[in-house]
Amino acid sequence: MFLKLSHTFIFSIFITFALFSCKKDDEITSPPIDYSKIDTIQYSKHIQPLLNEKCATSGCHNSASKAAGLSLASWNEVMGGSTFGEAIVAFKSSKSLLTTLFDGTPLRVSHRSLGEKKLTNAEVTFLKRWIDGGAKNDAKQIPFAHSMNKLYVPNQGEDNVAIIDIDSMVVIRYVDVGNSPGNDAPHFIVAKGEYWYVSLINTGQVWKFSAHTDTLIGIVHIPGAPALLSLSPDGGKLFVSQFMSATQQINKIYTVNTSSMLITDTITVGTMPHGIRVNNSGTRLYIANMLSDNISVVDVATNELIENISVAFDANPFGQAIYQPMEIAVSPNDSFVVVTCSGSAKNEVRLFSVGNSPALTLIDSFPVAEQPWHVQFIPNNNDYCYVTNRKGNTLSEIHLPMRMVMNEITNETKFDFPHGVAISGDGKYVFVSNENQSILHNFIPRYNNDYVGNVCMYERTASALQFVKALEVGKFPTGLSIVE
Repeated sequence: MFLKLSHTFIFSIFITFALFSCKKDDEITSPPIDYSKIDTIQYSKHIQPLLNEKCATSGCHNSASKAAGLSLASWNEVMGGSTFGEAIVAFKSSKSLLTTLFDGTPLRVSHRSLGEKKLTNAEVTFLKRWIDGGAKNDAKQIPFAHSMNKLYVPNQGEDNVAIIDIDSMVVIRYVDVGNSPGNDAPHFIVAKGEYWYVSLINTGQVWKFSAHTDTLIGIVHIPGAPALLSLSPDGGKLFVSQFMSATQQINKIYTVNTSSMLITDTITVGTMPHGIRVNNSGTRLYIANMLSDNISVVDVATNELIENISVAFDANPFGQAIYQPMEIAVSPNDSFVVVTCSGSAKNEVRLFSVGNSPALTLIDSFPVAEQPWHVQFIPNNNDYCYVTNRKGNTLSEIHLPMRMVMNEITNETKFDFPHGVAISGDGKYVFVSNENQSILHNFIPRYNNDYVGNVCMYERTASALQFVKALEVGKFPTGLSIVE
């Protein structure tokens, strides 16, 4: 009896050992996934299991831990990004943090070691394939393909336009612009309805894009260096100002038929026209002339010059420019015009009332921080406008009825040469682009080894502007525009 039990016991141990050995052999000999052999990528079958194994783990990026506010536990969560911005930009793996952290891109700081779970080169290459193919889910949906609440950011230092989804507050696309071997320098964007336009100051072009697909529609060649842009309310006519020239005095702006993308007229104005804005009723065009210290008023219907108005009583259009009017904006009711005067001896914003004769009357001025740059009214609100002060590293909030600067907003770690300003259609959010071009480089990117710029997002409340987040965009971001 004892002998029989002993034999049974020994046999059981042998079987258990054999099975265990087989299991270990299977684990050891099981070949790794050959991602290069996968032709059709399916998110739930290929991408999510990889993220679950390497990234969406406890203490890291699962739904519970959400390190840095980022969960990689589902496609929707992946696209939602982190506290600091997007993890993935569809069609642009070179701008997607999920892969640039592990593909050998030089980093300011290294991502924390993940030991054995670190993504392999083959896995990173596979993720890049998926991202560059549109980062689709199982239903073949491309993230943010139907977004129509977008902020456009031209990156003058790297020839692309960053697109931010305002609702999700992440960068959703990068659109390459320019076709020359050198830097084409996208400078300013204007958008209306179904299209948006960007000026390329180094190659004398304006490009037209679809606001739905963000694909190129047409190109117009502009003599000189096209700078700022403004559209008629119906979107049929585009006005283009000129950047300064080292060889000649510029005193013309161009009108473009947006259907044909051809120049239809040239208008002679003051010297070095820069800021340019059509009023909301589409009857007048206002141009800030930097080197003649005046504002040109043009009839939109006829393209005829109505009048040149000095920005100050002591301004001399034929002498040394003192005020250097940079940018211009019109109140929603067309009753007021504000112009930023960036001359180093002035640093102020000047307020004009609109009339017939004269076309503009100076009624007040507001001292602000150094080098006031771009200016924008709150949509459907005639009381407030916001001004970026480039060298002052501040944003001024001006209340027109009270005739005073209500707030001077600072952000020591985010503001560095604030350039463009845009405001959402509902007036809820204010966006500020920062060049990050100063010697100090106040803004330090999280990982990017270059001093890329950012867009700071603020929420307007009853008491003040509340900082929401700063999104890294690209090198030297400039003039902003919104499509809603």
